Amino acid sequence: MVPDDLGRITEAERISAILSVQHDDCLAYWEIDERRMRARGERLGLQMSRTPMRDFDIADQQQHLPRAVAALAGLRARGHRVYVHCTAGLGRAPLTVLGYLSWIEGCTPEEAIRVILSARPGAVPAWEAYRGSHQALVDEHWHAIECRAYTLYESRQGAPGDADSDWRQAEVEVIRSLLMGMDPDASETTA
Repeated sequence: MVPDDLGRITEAERISAILSVQHDDCLAYWEIDERRMRARGERLGLQMSRTPMRDFDIADQQQHLPRAVAALAGLRARGHRVYVHCTAGLGRAPLTVLGYLSWIEGCTPEEAIRVILSARPGAVPAWEAYRGSHQALVDEHWHAIECRAYTLYESRQGAPGDADSDWRQAEVEVIRSLLMGMDPDASETTA
């Protein structure tokens, strides 16, 4: 993407925000001037945000995915129609949308990937990064998830239910609450 692409994308997609997950390595390799991109976007009235992840680096994507999802969720919560992009639009951007749809919107990963593939048939998000990031969030917040799952169970007051569904709902609620409260700009956004 170059600065001139922003006007075309804004008009064609009726967006109000851009979330870039391009890493500094990508910007340097493709000779992209991020400051010019940001300035052009701001002149167009776009909210410009960036949460970098390294391309083809599962560990880095796993580590930075929650922050990217938090950034997307924050933009959406403020009413923005967001264009999420990486370099090719096949890996990191779909990974971010996968995280958003499952952790914020509550879709199953299978439902989320169907939505993504319907809009971007060539998408290949790094499932290892998604699963690792998800597991890290669950491990870190196990107690809160367990308490919420028990509360969901108790709220049925003896009515038959599904413990797996209670756990899944508890995971979504706890992770959503965590990410919606995260400030994606709290730490350095370039690496």
